[in-house]
Amino acid sequence: MLETRSTEPEYLDSADCDPELANESYRFMEKVNRHFGGISNVRRFIESEIKKIGPGSTLRVLDIGSGNCDIPIAICRWAESKGFNVHFTCLEIFDPALALAKRNIESAGIRSIDILREDVFKHHPAEPYDCAVSSMCFHHFKDGDILRLVGILRGSVKGGILINDLRRSHFAWLGAFILTRFSHPGVRHDAMQSVKRGFKVCELRRLLLKDENNSVKVRRAWFFRVNAVVRSENTSQFQNTRNGHGKHDPPSA
Repeated sequence: MLETRSTEPEYLDSADCDPELANESYRFMEKVNRHFGGISNVRRFIESEIKKIGPGSTLRVLDIGSGNCDIPIAICRWAESKGFNVHFTCLEIFDPALALAKRNIESAGIRSIDILREDVFKHHPAEPYDCAVSSMCFHHFKDGDILRLVGILRGSVKGGILINDLRRSHFAWLGAFILTRFSHPGVRHDAMQSVKRGFKVCELRRLLLKDENNSVKVRRAWFFRVNAVVRSENTSQFQNTRNGHGKHDPPSA
């Protein structure tokens, strides 16, 4: 059952997904992110990326498939408490998630998050980001689309690209089963299916290394997560862009 990645869609993949199910799903994911490593994994990555930029500079982060923006909001609050300058550009194409994200950002009173209804494959920023993050999103893509997306991001992200996703295993499947035992049936379906669409550490590493331009580090993370950090082997195209002395042409999707 879990030897290979499933291609069966989740209910949240449907454009006409029931709004009530969507709300329940994002509430469930927010709890999982808060208590089981989703936020802490991103926080560690962001802290490491902040150390690579000049003191007082703002770390410009692209967040892919942001959902209700619970992770960017949590990271911005943490960064403010530490005196770090972080700005998120969040991309989301699912309308119920977008509506939730806008309400959450406004309620949190955070001005360092921009949320856009935009497909990441068609996103062309005016200048490159310092890094990119994607939490629980890459398992929605087929392997070929993952490689294509990483290739696109190499043209618009100067630093690391964090893939923060589910590690596929029987224990993860059991964990999802237990956590959703009192949940909406649709939430349970999608949680179980997400595990089936997740990654084993070795296969994600092998997939990302198919592109020889990638430098890749993949590791197991707490509570059935897998973290991959992808960096471009060729960073010369981004030299001096922070000081305005270079030029960046966004890639075509």
